Amino acid sequence: MMPTDARARKHRGSALATPPKIRHTALALGIGLLGAVLSLGEAAHRAEESWGLLALFGLRGPQPPPEGVEIVALDEASLARFRELPADPDRWPEPLASCQRRTGGLEALPSLHGIDRLPRALHACLVDTLAGLGAAVVVFDIAFGTDPGRAAGTDALARAIATHGRVVLLARARRLWRGDPAGEVLPRDEIAPVHPALAAAAVAVAPFTLPRTGPRVHQVWTRHPVLAEPVQLPVRALEARALPVLERLAGSLGWPEPPAALPPAGRLATRVEAFLESDPVRWRPLVPDPRERALLEAVRRSRLGPEEIWLDLYGPPGTIAHRSLADLLLGTVEGRRPLAPGTVVFVGPFDTRATLAADSFPTVYSDPRGIDTAGVELAATAYANLRDGRLLVVPSEAARVLLVLAFGTLATLLVLRGTLLRGLLTALALAFAYVALAAAAFASQRLWLPLVLPLALLLPLALLLGQLARYLGLARWLGIYTPRPVSAELLRGGTGPAAGGTSPVSVMFTDIVGSTALAETLPPATFKARLDAHFTLVTRAVGATGGEVVEFLGDGLMAYWGGPRGAADHAARACRAALLIAAALERDNRERERAGEPPIRLRIGINSGEATVGNLGAPERGIFTVIGDAANAAQRIEELARALCPDRPTAAVLVGEATRAQAGPAFAFEAVGEFELRGRARRETVFRLIAPGTVAEARAVPLGGPS
Repeated sequence: MMPTDARARKHRGSALATPPKIRHTALALGIGLLGAVLSLGEAAHRAEESWGLLALFGLRGPQPPPEGVEIVALDEASLARFRELPADPDRWPEPLASCQRRTGGLEALPSLHGIDRLPRALHACLVDTLAGLGAAVVVFDIAFGTDPGRAAGTDALARAIATHGRVVLLARARRLWRGDPAGEVLPRDEIAPVHPALAAAAVAVAPFTLPRTGPRVHQVWTRHPVLAEPVQLPVRALEARALPVLERLAGSLGWPEPPAALPPAGRLATRVEAFLESDPVRWRPLVPDPRERALLEAVRRSRLGPEEIWLDLYGPPGTIAHRSLADLLLGTVEGRRPLAPGTVVFVGPFDTRATLAADSFPTVYSDPRGIDTAGVELAATAYANLRDGRLLVVPSEAARVLLVLAFGTLATLLVLRGTLLRGLLTALALAFAYVALAAAAFASQRLWLPLVLPLALLLPLALLLGQLARYLGLARWLGIYTPRPVSAELLRGGTGPAAGGTSPVSVMFTDIVGSTALAETLPPATFKARLDAHFTLVTRAVGATGGEVVEFLGDGLMAYWGGPRGAADHAARACRAALLIAAALERDNRERERAGEPPIRLRIGINSGEATVGNLGAPERGIFTVIGDAANAAQRIEELARALCPDRPTAAVLVGEATRAQAGPAFAFEAVGEFELRGRARRETVFRLIAPGTVAEARAVPLGGPS
């Protein structure tokens, strides 16, 4: 047999359901785990790449341009200035006039119609001019192919490249679409050949291809996974910059001297391979200059590190120091400005005033006017990033998952913490703090923390589901502490039913016989548990017949049927509820008897009539109740049962005249007399509700806790 306390706990079912803290923690972990799972998907990564990086770069703002890196802009403004040159080359400004006398082939400059048609003799002049300004390395982000129509000036350019000694040329990669035996069209990347004379003179020839995984460019290859020449242009520029240090290191470490017939590119490759195979413990002490040592470390990172790197862009197009081709070759003050020692100069199409459709790429700094970042500036950025170790740091997948899990869980717990306003404010404070942390980590360490998933999905989800959990909890407790009409009205946004007007009702009062003496003999907790079990039984019977419990009065309660929106047969429903209570109580008492516990006896009074149903009290605090003579009479009738039904073993049910008249023929009543109820002038005939054969009917009201 189940002990009374255990039976009471079972009866209280929903009141003692899973504690809110456990439910809230489970919800918070669920949202966090959802975010963690989503963070593993490709869509989340693309969203972070498209919008998270955009936000982080925007919060950080542009950075100072890197030192030792400059761009020579092949722009339309230079072309326009060349067109303005006199027809007589002897009247051209220096150094362009000297170039024409030395190499020739520049006579057509005043009639050029495209920047891509610049003669190679002009590029030879450019290399000579940059050498005179102290350029350590010259990198061309333009292709010099084998087109016979462009052969003029090739020998002059080759001589200039060889004379400089450290010129890197672009090998343009092109994508070809070929069919496989199965009929599927597949892409294949190939490298277009560079003119042999120029390739033989250059210190390196390399492609520069960009991974495009989203709407913007964020990455570059260091080594392309499928190209025949995998090492990319920025890496070769870095190796060319380090070549003098490698040559000195070769003598100190006794590296074999490359064959004399080996072209410059082969010599550079040989030196780099020997360096990569050497032990850093041996060569580091031989390079005392920290800048040179850092340069060699950058070469190792570029060749031995990841194949793709995330660019740390410095700012909008044009952030990296640049000067125009015309300024250099026409000898303006800007063009004559000397280069800082060790500067690497990148040459390519570059214009911050117009879109370069063929060689510009969208980035986080693309201008709203449509000005994208030129490919040559991306190459210069990649070189500076590699040289300085200034690359974006992407957390590991495990770290990213844990971070998203923690944010989603904590945000949800904060939403559910304290009052509604407090939860919202603390969750928003967490979001602001996280954004500040992500922005600070990006600015100081270039650490890329996820933003889109935590802020655009998990935070709104935490706010939405957190408030839904609050609403469901509020609805649950409103349904426990207030009658259903009141809770329903409040949850709809109303102010609750105001007391006003009258409506027909049937009111019930109950009271346990001898509860005061029972309370003296039992511990408070045990007595409360018995009351909880009893009230569960009575409340279920009231609810099963469409009634509402108004309030609990010590060891009794007040309930009603009917009212403004209630059923017309309220008297019959109240009588049926009383019979169900009596039958269920009889069954409960049999269990108590088998457990060796004393039975519970109950008095019930019912009366029908007009009453006011609604709120009662002050504007600041009130209760929902039934007010009127019908309610007062029901309480007085319940009190009569103490004297009129002392022999009733389980439940004495007394009803007033109106209830007897309205209940209908389905119920049997026995008149017990006419009485003057306390506080009333009119005498009232009181009836006892007789319940033969209703024990089976009581099985509709289970003794277990509410479901």
